Amino acid sequence: MTKKLFAVCVLALIVSLAGSTLAHDDKTDTKPGEKVERSLAVDAQAIVTLCVASGTLTVRGWDKSEIRVRSLDATQIDFRRIEKVKDTSKPATRVDVMVLNKSTGVNPKFDCQAIADVEMEVPAGATVQVQTRDGDIIIAGVAGAYAGSQNGDISIERATKLVEAGSVGGSIVLKNSTGRINLSSAGGGVEVANVRAASEDDTFEVGTVSGDIQLDRVANPKVTAKTVNGTVTMNGPLAKAGSYGFTNMTGDIVLAMPHDASFQLNAKVSDKHDIVSDFPLKFLSDATPPPPPAYPKPKTPEAKGKTPETKGKASPAPKAGPVIAPIVIEKPMPAPYILRRVTAVCGSGDATISIASFGGTVRLKKI
Repeated sequence: MTKKLFAVCVLALIVSLAGSTLAHDDKTDTKPGEKVERSLAVDAQAIVTLCVASGTLTVRGWDKSEIRVRSLDATQIDFRRIEKVKDTSKPATRVDVMVLNKSTGVNPKFDCQAIADVEMEVPAGATVQVQTRDGDIIIAGVAGAYAGSQNGDISIERATKLVEAGSVGGSIVLKNSTGRINLSSAGGGVEVANVRAASEDDTFEVGTVSGDIQLDRVANPKVTAKTVNGTVTMNGPLAKAGSYGFTNMTGDIVLAMPHDASFQLNAKVSDKHDIVSDFPLKFLSDATPPPPPAYPKPKTPEAKGKTPETKGKASPAPKAGPVIAPIVIEKPMPAPYILRRVTAVCGSGDATISIASFGGTVRLKKI
């Protein structure tokens, strides 16, 4: 799981530039010491990529079919059309935003190496792909968002189709969005509030290596949350016929649901921790595997020439000298991890909740 999370955290956002065409902007301001600003007409559903080596990236959707990019730290901003176009007079559908400053010179080959804070407006129907190695990412009001930061926080609001975000050393916050969701953080927590599916196939997946997961009013029909070291908390109603999966290695799992929640619980929990429920559960099974068999004590082999003890006679004194037969001690195998397997139903069991908790308490709370 850890390897997968790290793989997701650093997104492949640099798109192939083969066959690309340098686009012309219609606004520019490159006076020394002032903000550099450029804009370009694009399709209302354009795909826009932006990456820097270090700096905060802020992206907002607006009602214009145009990209506008501004930076106080940049010395040059260019647009590169990625799609192969026959008529360059038509609005671009795929655009790479190239930000350059003194650290990169003016050579386009050094794209994604700038150290600069960048602000960008894109059409509300656009999909953005943004990446920074060291800095925060803020996105609001777009259709799709792909965001990756190696050392920074990510905040996304009002995405309408999909969100994929990963951070190695920061937290992720997602609010008021719809569509397919995939979030992962290796060194920070994840907070999600008020998200839902745009279609019945939209899934919600979140994972952390070392950080809490807090879910508030997640209405997607399929929810998966995994953490290695952290607490998983979900608050809100369950989707009808929804499927929920929670995995936690060291930490509690807390599910706060309305008093009339209806679900089937399939849980694997440590025999050293409990399931605490405010809901009346009808247990279909609650089984704990038997303990492993005891390993026999090591035996000391008898020395050669030893005669059985004779009644009425004292045993001969042991001879002095080296031990002829070594004492063999078998290393006992560690006992397997013991898990309780619990199946229970609350109400008519409309939703399915699957839990695997290896080192924490499972709490089912009424709200």
